[in-house]
Amino acid sequence: MKKKIWIIIGVVSLVSIMISVSVYREVFAKGPSIETTEIKEEEISSELMIPGTVRLEEEQILYSSPEKGELKELLVEEGQEVKKDTVIARLHNPQLELELEQNKLSIESANLKINQLDNQLKLLKEKEKTLSDQVGKKEAKKQLDPEYGQLEMEKKLANLELKQTSLQKDMLSKRQSELEIKSTIDGVVLTVNKPDSTSLENSLAEPIVHIGKLDAMIVTGLLSEYDTLKVNNGQKVTLRTDAIPDQEWQGEIIKISLLPEQNQTALQSGNQAVQYPVTMKITGDSKALKPGFQVIMEIETDKKQTKVLSIDALYDDGDQPYVYIIKDGKASKKKVKTGITSGSKIEILEGIALDDKVLINGPESIKDGMEVTVK
Repeated sequence: MKKKIWIIIGVVSLVSIMISVSVYREVFAKGPSIETTEIKEEEISSELMIPGTVRLEEEQILYSSPEKGELKELLVEEGQEVKKDTVIARLHNPQLELELEQNKLSIESANLKINQLDNQLKLLKEKEKTLSDQVGKKEAKKQLDPEYGQLEMEKKLANLELKQTSLQKDMLSKRQSELEIKSTIDGVVLTVNKPDSTSLENSLAEPIVHIGKLDAMIVTGLLSEYDTLKVNNGQKVTLRTDAIPDQEWQGEIIKISLLPEQNQTALQSGNQAVQYPVTMKITGDSKALKPGFQVIMEIETDKKQTKVLSIDALYDDGDQPYVYIIKDGKASKKKVKTGITSGSKIEILEGIALDDKVLINGPESIKDGMEVTVK
C-alpha cells in the first residue's frame, strides 16, 4: 500500500515539473515584454543653460557723503512708494553756508566798487568839460587821459571780479541744491538706515536709502566665448529657480557685453578663459521673484525641423550612442548619430528610418539578438 502511495506522489511531482517547464517556455521563450516608439519629424530647439542672478532693473542707492554734508533729516520710510523727484533726504553743510555768505559779500563789494568807479568817471567828464572851456578840448583831453585810463582799467578789473564771484555763486548754488536729495525713479523704499555717527567706516559702507522698482526685474549671467556666438539680443529665455520649483518665467536677452568680465584672479593665474556678461529682461509678472535669487536661464538657440526620438530610447556605453530596433520579435542593436537635445527629445542624424520600431525604456538585461515580446 505504501509503495503505491509513493508511486502516486512521484507521478504527481513529475507532472507538476513538466507543467512548470511548459509554462516557463511559454512565458519566457518569447523574451521580456517591451514597449516601442518611432522616430518623428518635429521642430526642435537647443537650449543653453547658464546660472544667473535676479536684479532690479532700476534702483537708486544713497550713501553718506561727508564731502556734500551731514544728514539733517530722512523724509521716507521703508516700504513707502515714492515718485520721481520726491525729496527723500536733506543734508546740512555749515561750511557751504559760510562760503555762500562770503560770496554774497564779494558780489556786493564788486558792485559797490563798480558804482564808485562810474561816479568817478562821471565827475571826470564834468571836469573835462570845464577844462575844455579854459584850455580847449584837445588840451583838456590830453591832460585827463591818464586818469581816464586808470579808472577804465580799475572798472574792467572790478567787472572781472564780479563775473568771477557770479560764477562762484552758480557753483555754490548747485552744491546747495544737492543738499536736497530727490528720488530719481518711481519705486518702493526698500531700506532706510540712519548713519552711525560713532563709526565713520560703517556709515560710509551702509546705504542710507535704497529705492527700487519691483515690477521691473532683470537677470544677469555670464557667457563663454563659444556661447556668445549662439546668443543674440531678442532671443527668448525661460527662467527657473529652486526657490520656487513649480513656476517659470519668460524673458528675452536685452544686452550682451562687447567686453569680457575683468577677472583679476584669472589674469593672475594665467587662465585665458573669458566670460561675457549677459542681461535678460523678465516679461510678465515677476512679483514672486526677489533681488538676489539664484536662477537658471534656459536660452533657446538652434531651432529646426528634424528627426527626433525620445531620449529614453537611447543607450550609451561610452563609445557611440545606440538604440535597439525591434524586428521579427528580436532586438537588433543599431548605432546612431545624434544632434541637439531639447528636453526629453534628441535629434537623430543617422542610423534609424522613420518606420523603424525602437525599444523604449527597455530592461538592462537586453542584448543584441534577444527575443522580445512587444506589448
